[in-house]
Amino acid sequence: MSSTKALKDETKMFKAGNSWGFRVTSKDKKALGASEDTIFEKIIDPNGDKITFKKLDAVDPSLDSFMDDFYQKHGDLMKELEDK
Repeated sequence: MSSTKALKDETKMFKAGNSWGFRVTSKDKKALGASEDTIFEKIIDPNGDKITFKKLDAVDPSLDSFMDDFYQKHGDLMKELEDK
């Protein structure tokens, strides 16, 4: 985003199937540099007064592939480490 000014707006929760959601406007999506593949971490304040969504860094697909291969080859070792 070229400006350092924060975007502020109000939004209401809405029902979506068995879940509830908040709308993100096209302007918000553009400011976030987000796409439908962007993953966010949701942080709820212990007092329940604030929800923060933080965009997570994208994972390099080659790292994802490496980790899948590693777990395929060394799953028994990883399970042993998890159990300790």
